[in-house]
Amino acid sequence: MDDKLISKKELLSLEQISYGTLYRWKRQGLIPESWFIHRATDIGQATFFPEEKIVARIERIKELKNELSVDQMQELFSANVESFKIPLKDFRDLELVGKMAVTAFTSVFPKKDVLDFNDVFGMYVVDHLMKLSGIYLEDGKQVLRLLCKYLSAEASKEYQLLLLRKMGVPMTVLVRGGDEILLEDNTEVIACANLGEFEEALKDQLIA
Repeated sequence: MDDKLISKKELLSLEQISYGTLYRWKRQGLIPESWFIHRATDIGQATFFPEEKIVARIERIKELKNELSVDQMQELFSANVESFKIPLKDFRDLELVGKMAVTAFTSVFPKKDVLDFNDVFGMYVVDHLMKLSGIYLEDGKQVLRLLCKYLSAEASKEYQLLLLRKMGVPMTVLVRGGDEILLEDNTEVIACANLGEFEEALKDQLIA
């Protein structure tokens, strides 16, 4: 099914932006050329956009334009978000994750002040595990250590992350795809995350 389209006139009115602003963002690479769709109408040719995509993108630009530079936004909106770099201070200002996830990261990597996509990904996973599964700060640090070691050696995120606890001792493991894992008695699964799904969710949140 084709995306619902919105005309340029309707878009400018809806988003309260000028013609010049819209085309400046286009020149800066913040809005893809392919989203500018030219169609014949009863009164000549007009420009239309995929409504859901363009509205979400403009709202995201408005949110970020006072926090990030044009170059940083270009990295966010590019297809290769793995090349994204952002100072830790600027990332804090985005409030993409909670304070506890950032605290876990800075405790494990106290000297890192410029983040790449995998750094952000690690905090994103930890933040969601803290919120959904109630893991603690020390658990979050353990997850970050494992993800840092693993992500530095392999690009694929097609793994399940399991946080286990046996006799009060935590352990974090990665299981590829749908491989079965058998646990010892008295071993409890504290939290589970599909890294591939988390990666797609994070990309959607960064780019949207």
